[in-house]
Amino acid sequence: ITSKLVLEIGYDVCNLSKSNLNDFYDVEEIQLDHYGRKVPKSAHGTINIDHKTSSTKILTEKFVELYDEIINRELYVRRVTLSACEVVNEDDYKNILTYEQMNMFINYNVLDKQRQKEMAEKSLQKAVLNIKARYGKNAILKGMNFEKSGTTIERNGQIGGHRS
Repeated sequence: ITSKLVLEIGYDVCNLSKSNLNDFYDVEEIQLDHYGRKVPKSAHGTINIDHKTSSTKILTEKFVELYDEIINRELYVRRVTLSACEVVNEDDYKNILTYEQMNMFINYNVLDKQRQKEMAEKSLQKAVLNIKARYGKNAILKGMNFEKSGTTIERNGQIGGHRS
């Protein structure tokens, strides 16, 4: 579980080769990549969650919120790095006697409902994992996997992404 997320967006070198953007950048907004090429400076951001969670729904929402906040939509993206900080094992966290500072700006009734939703999501995730373990990876799929361009079914039959 985590309560802090970090996102870094690395931009592509081709952004500086565009003739109309070449004069747009200041010296501070250009950095060298690990090949020594000039690239636009990476976007970097951190977001805190008010409680520790492992909910994919909450984590996804927070990452999207952070992405929308820091991204420069005029540039091509080369690299996206997602990190979770202050990660602890959920079982260890619950077994340790933990104290939380009360906050008069948090509605704890809403927080309890949110934690109940997280528990329901966690039980759903466990059920899906149990079904996939028992019946195979293709037992439960999303609708988009059945589209013509979907590759999940094919990749589930491969070993390490390679045909065996």
